[in-house]
Amino acid sequence: MERRSFLGGMAGAPLAAAGVSAQTGKPRRRPPNVLFLLFDKCRRDAFGAYGMKPVHTPHIDALAKDGVRFDTYYAPQGLCGPCRASIITGMYPNEHGMRKNCHPTHGRGQNSYHGRNPDPFHDERFDLWDNFPYVLHNAGYQTAHIGKWHLGPSNPGFFDTWRTFNSQMFHWIGKPHESVYRPDMLTDRGIEFINANAERPFFLYQSFYPPHPPWDPPKKYFEPYQGTNLEPKGYYESVTSLDANVGRLVDTLKKRKILDDTLIIVTTEHGMTLREYPGTGMHGYSSPYDECSRIPLVMHWPNGLPGGTVWKSGASPVDLAPTIMDAAGAVGRLQGLHMPLEERSLLPDLQAGRDRWRGPIVMMNHCQRQYGGAYFEDRAIRTERWKLILRRFKSHSEGSVGSLHDMQADPDEKDDLYGNPAHRETVADLSRQLMAWGEQHGDTFAMELASQSLMS
Repeated sequence: MERRSFLGGMAGAPLAAAGVSAQTGKPRRRPPNVLFLLFDKCRRDAFGAYGMKPVHTPHIDALAKDGVRFDTYYAPQGLCGPCRASIITGMYPNEHGMRKNCHPTHGRGQNSYHGRNPDPFHDERFDLWDNFPYVLHNAGYQTAHIGKWHLGPSNPGFFDTWRTFNSQMFHWIGKPHESVYRPDMLTDRGIEFINANAERPFFLYQSFYPPHPPWDPPKKYFEPYQGTNLEPKGYYESVTSLDANVGRLVDTLKKRKILDDTLIIVTTEHGMTLREYPGTGMHGYSSPYDECSRIPLVMHWPNGLPGGTVWKSGASPVDLAPTIMDAAGAVGRLQGLHMPLEERSLLPDLQAGRDRWRGPIVMMNHCQRQYGGAYFEDRAIRTERWKLILRRFKSHSEGSVGSLHDMQADPDEKDDLYGNPAHRETVADLSRQLMAWGEQHGDTFAMELASQSLMS
């Protein structure tokens, strides 16, 4: 059966109660609501729960304290559109086809499509229709997207509520600090949606554009950072402003007495660099280095997840779609599609406390700027201890074709061991793992880079 017909045939068939409460041992009344909160360009150290910097995010920290905070969570590509496509499909960028951002303008270089703004849901270059919002919508959930979408110019049809822009919208409705702050207004719309649908399962995808520049939140959020030397100050002030809106949404769930029945996910699609790396610069992205690619993720669901947990094992946004569908009781509904739920969902391990690496994490990027005089594409593989980055340059370059980092001994990635003879076998082992991953996921470029590394 053609995939879209299969999904469409699910319309009107509500999901069954999703198992048993992990906390009470009693059957849940209904599938959980899902509140998915996405920030743009947000570093791990912007959440106080990670304990990296003296920032002010009390509402997110409370969710982390009572839920699950993921410590080793990596974007498959450190770029908005590709990662957002991976979030909804559970596929890597080479699989769903979105490797650049969608913008309705010309000449945006390495990381954006030139020419007319493509609509990925009606463009044969992309494969985004196997996605969890579509399935939730057709299975009886009320669905909403509010905020930044960055996957095309219009509603693909599976959101009942659509208060959305593609990208590049001003953070203020009018003049900065003299009008309405857009994230506050968008949160108002999210609260309206929750209140209107509190008696039935809903999925709210609330996507905030900050802390993407410009950093100009309401001035009341400057106060926690007065007298500190935290820089860039406006960046962390912007995250604090979003934290206040997270608090407003959580308060709404509490007032409607549905907090325990709601799976809340707070995350981002990539981070931001504060020092230069190969292929990027200050405030950069599109890089497998941790400042950009290792991102925050907090999950909170009292009726389905253990509280007070720090999850150490590797995870990726490609794991979110299977996990959400599993929580919603949709395992078995997607046989033959691109979303293998049973083996990909994080839920069984989270509920059982099996904190284990299930396999390596892989990242893929087009560089943001030249390195050694040329642009390149890369693949990176992260295991519990190591990260190997392999590059192919588009023309002659003086830059290194690889980097190797011991993430336990050198978490700041300052010591490159790639050319060290003592670590030749480590590079070979990681290259073989990347080769196997490429075979599994149909990534011929990863296989070629791994093969070249093994022959060098």
